[in-house]
Amino acid sequence: MTCDEIRKAMAEFNACEHTAEGARIATHCLYPSFEYVRVFVVKVGDGFHVHDGAGAYNAAWLHGRDDEMIKRSLDDAAERFRLHVSGTALVGNVKSLDWLTSAILSVANASSIAAHDAVAKIAAAQEEALVNRIAKSLAEAVGPRYIKELSRNVNIRGFSGGLRHFDFVLGREGSKKILINSVTPHRNSISAKYVSFADTEGDPKDKFAVHDRDLDNDDTLLLQQVASVVPLTSLVAGTQRYLKHGLI
Repeated sequence: MTCDEIRKAMAEFNACEHTAEGARIATHCLYPSFEYVRVFVVKVGDGFHVHDGAGAYNAAWLHGRDDEMIKRSLDDAAERFRLHVSGTALVGNVKSLDWLTSAILSVANASSIAAHDAVAKIAAAQEEALVNRIAKSLAEAVGPRYIKELSRNVNIRGFSGGLRHFDFVLGREGSKKILINSVTPHRNSISAKYVSFADTEGDPKDKFAVHDRDLDNDDTLLLQQVASVVPLTSLVAGTQRYLKHGLI
């Protein structure tokens, strides 16, 4: 690849567009959706006002509407990069052109980190809530007769030699077991659960990836290679079918 081709591929980063919020430029930083972080620059006297146009907040909001959690991530990023939060935007102010590049890079990095941090926290909270709902549904499904055969937070040694985590395992010692994991529409959750199911023995139909929010079609197809993808609303009926027919 020639330098001319590289310059052409990266031409977007040289563009500067005038908007109502200031001069907008694309940076090399990315949000969780892989969109470029765009930073806005407003000239104030001899200095500059630099902000992210609430980009981090908006990117995180798409993944989960938790205002307080997102704002905590904004505050943490602002403190780390010596910025401040104005409303839902990350902001930096510099007094001269000499510091403008540093301000742009600080705001862009802070915005990216804040969005990723908030999304990770939101995904973890969503998954924890889902695990608790699964526990309630399974207790209803198995009833007192089989409740002792339901284990929570189980690690199983995989083919690779690593330990694979499962939220629930249903089955007696020495019998066929049902492996159950919660899964949320977040790439880290999809990836982790795929690895856990793929690295452990057993038929995919005896492994349940349980969700309560719609998954992307490609994520569903990926998980179906190694597990049965089951909505939470169908978990009780599916589990009772296994028990009724003595499959556990």
